[in-house]
Amino acid sequence: MTPLLFVATLSGLAAPPEYIVRGAASESVQGRLNAMSLKSGVEVIQPDGLKTVRGLISVQKSNTALPSFPNGAQLITAAGDRITGRLLGGDTKSLRFRSTHANIDWVIPLDTIAAVWLTAPPADTPTDPINYAWLAGNPPRDAIRYRNGDTLRGTINGFSDRHLKFKPDDGPLRTIDLDDLSAVGFNPRFARVRKPNDPYAILVLDNGTRLFVTDVAVKDQTILGKALCGPTITIPRDSLVALYVMNGPATYLSDLKPKKATTAAFLGISWPWMANRNVRGQPLGLNVGGEIHTFDTGIGTHPITTITYSLDEKYTVFE
Repeated sequence: MTPLLFVATLSGLAAPPEYIVRGAASESVQGRLNAMSLKSGVEVIQPDGLKTVRGLISVQKSNTALPSFPNGAQLITAAGDRITGRLLGGDTKSLRFRSTHANIDWVIPLDTIAAVWLTAPPADTPTDPINYAWLAGNPPRDAIRYRNGDTLRGTINGFSDRHLKFKPDDGPLRTIDLDDLSAVGFNPRFARVRKPNDPYAILVLDNGTRLFVTDVAVKDQTILGKALCGPTITIPRDSLVALYVMNGPATYLSDLKPKKATTAAFLGISWPWMANRNVRGQPLGLNVGGEIHTFDTGIGTHPITTITYSLDEKYTVFE
């Protein structure tokens, strides 16, 4: 696959933000983004000219906290995307969804979606759809949640612009107004997680949106990419807060299986460690310089945990 590589035209426009770009050579370069590719690296504009950072690991906007996960209307995919926006309808194979940052409708296949929240989730909603009580059950089924909290399990038979066709397990096919629903959940048995073996990236946007893309590029005032969940995305350049490369030159401990893990109980309660979540299954938040940053990768522990990894001389730097 030919990597995307676009050059941004900056003259006559407001000065874009600066980013800290990290590469595999343990280098960290700060400046404005000029061009970007997961394969070719990032061109950074500095006072003395262009600097290319290869072996891309991460990009983060300077002096900006990593935002929390979205807490309003959003679409959550089986791969982990969390996209703020509005459901516009669909059919038997896909949904039309308008991202808060997009100027066009995204068409997203149903078999990539875990859940769609049409309203803000209740405060006690688990982070991950796999833990939604109203979506759980054996055998797994589609499910809908009404705005009053009532739920139904069954089979989704398609969408229109304003309605959903749903066949409950214990009743006839019915047409339901989307305005009556707070959420729609999809049978996890049929969800396809399309995380590739090649490098891909997590994009973190300023409203908390998380997007998984197979490549990303800068073009004028926009960021372009191909989402794992299907659509080609276009978002404003300045909305990008961070980018993390997965399956790239760096390996996260949270992606490795430990050789051994032990946890000391606290007041008789033992909390097992978790990858990419805290021990309560919530996002990883750290106070950094007085601001809470929400990290997408990491290890949650409590209270005294020892985790041993066998690195097998596969790596050159540990950080």
